[in-house]
Amino acid sequence: MRSFQVMLFVLCVLAGIYLLVVAPEFFMPARDVREPGYLFSPGAARALGGGLLSFAAMGVIYLRHQYYSEERRLPEPAVQKLYFALTVLGLGLMTLALNLAEPAPPPPPVQSESPAP
Repeated sequence: MRSFQVMLFVLCVLAGIYLLVVAPEFFMPARDVREPGYLFSPGAARALGGGLLSFAAMGVIYLRHQYYSEERRLPEPAVQKLYFALTVLGLGLMTLALNLAEPAPPPPPVQSESPAP
């Protein structure tokens, strides 16, 4: 279970840094084919990256208090307030990113130029 948590932590850090620094414009398809997906602008991608980094910071707090301390105990009230603030910040940035993204139809499939054998 710890390896899964660390993998998600590393994924949040790497994806968050990539979205924050590079800020690519990308399309996120919807679950259902009949519904349009979302086209994320660079600003929405940066907001999404900030939300992921906020969740990664929450992971650092969790891993430090649960796995890498000699004595497992509840975090102090100041750390709990920081954890709550990071939760609100992460959810707010992800909500902002989804609100900034524009509904768009899926892009057409890319045709290969080489002939099929």
